[in-house]
Amino acid sequence: MAQATTRLLLTRGERPDTAQYKGVVELIVNPGIENARVSITVDGQRIAESIQAPFRVVVDFGLTAVEHKIAITATTPKKKKIAWTETINRGHLPLTVKIKPVDIVGRVFEAVCTAPREDPIAVVQLWDSGNLIATADSAPYRFDVPAEVLATGVVQVTARTKAGEEAADFWSTSGDIHAEEIQVRTVPLFVSVVDRNGVTRDDVDPSLFRVLDNDSEAQIIEFGKAFDQPISIALLLDASASMTYSMKNATQAAIGFAQKTLKDGDRCAVFAIQDVPRRKQPLTASSTLVAKALEAMSPTGQTALYDSIQSAVRELREEKTRRAIVVLTDGGDTSSIASYDEIEKSTAQAGIPVYFIAYNTGTETSARDLERMRYISSQTGGFVATATQQNLQAKYSEIEKDLRAQFAIRYQITDFAQKNEWRRVRVLLSSPKLTARTIRGYFAP
Repeated sequence: MAQATTRLLLTRGERPDTAQYKGVVELIVNPGIENARVSITVDGQRIAESIQAPFRVVVDFGLTAVEHKIAITATTPKKKKIAWTETINRGHLPLTVKIKPVDIVGRVFEAVCTAPREDPIAVVQLWDSGNLIATADSAPYRFDVPAEVLATGVVQVTARTKAGEEAADFWSTSGDIHAEEIQVRTVPLFVSVVDRNGVTRDDVDPSLFRVLDNDSEAQIIEFGKAFDQPISIALLLDASASMTYSMKNATQAAIGFAQKTLKDGDRCAVFAIQDVPRRKQPLTASSTLVAKALEAMSPTGQTALYDSIQSAVRELREEKTRRAIVVLTDGGDTSSIASYDEIEKSTAQAGIPVYFIAYNTGTETSARDLERMRYISSQTGGFVATATQQNLQAKYSEIEKDLRAQFAIRYQITDFAQKNEWRRVRVLLSSPKLTARTIRGYFAP
């Protein structure tokens, strides 16, 4: 932290100086007690714990002078506690935004904002899954929320000051629910984050994440990088007759993906998508066996895409680690027993991200097939990449980067003890520049 150029003395029983405090400040406490230990909290965040004299700590109050509450607790040698609170920059409100319904039937919402005097609100914006819906640049900041946005159960806004500072808030359709039986559950979740350019980000501050479970905000109790956890991957490669002239390039790209992605503790299974699913390699930790299985593929027959995805779901169902299904195909399904509706349901229930590479081998994937891939991937937290022979390896690298950059979240929620209930999940980020991608829901155990 930078060296403090300003000092703030807080003496028990005396009001602090009325000067404005911002930037890096040396905070000095005089509790009026000898041999005491002092703890200091600023705006609810503990910044010093049981420090001894001299009671000094450096605090960064930010670029603008806003109101801060400082709580001091002094503990005497005889364990008696003396506590008091001081307020600095009184009346200089921080940047805040709160969204609330004005007319829920008419879908009218208003954002109530505060901001520092020297950095007023410039614009308030309404968002839906990272897409800008509406803008208001003067109070009252009111929005006519589209019915399709309200139907998602979440209304999200951001406020930005002239200097570029941002704050965000959301309103949820969940209300007070009464039940005789409740339970506290913890739920694991793997989340990818992309910016407005579609670039996967792994440098997002944990404080920006908020999780909604069935429209109720959950408490995040664990947060970390998912790359630190092992992963089990089902690698599916279209090996039907239509891939005859593209098989070598496809297998070499898949081998490169496996070699870059798999680390110690990871496992991979290999499936050939043909007239029926053919498991070429059960889950293994050996990258050598994965490469051999891919190199041995010989294109023939039709494309049982849906059946192959179903087989991959079964392969990974009992895995307790992070999981992913990666599919390369040059077209839609031509021979599966399972229907698209069945695959849509089974992938959503499994909670496994499905990544598709739609590979152009001369005939582009139909709009219907591409839309189906996009829907399945969006429901599971994956995505669709379209590829040619020239950029196939790069598209595999996009998936590898996405898996590497995932965040691992465990959250806690108190809710009904209803088994097998479908629970909607949404991850929101307190920044309009970022969008979270994860599963759309799960069945309660």
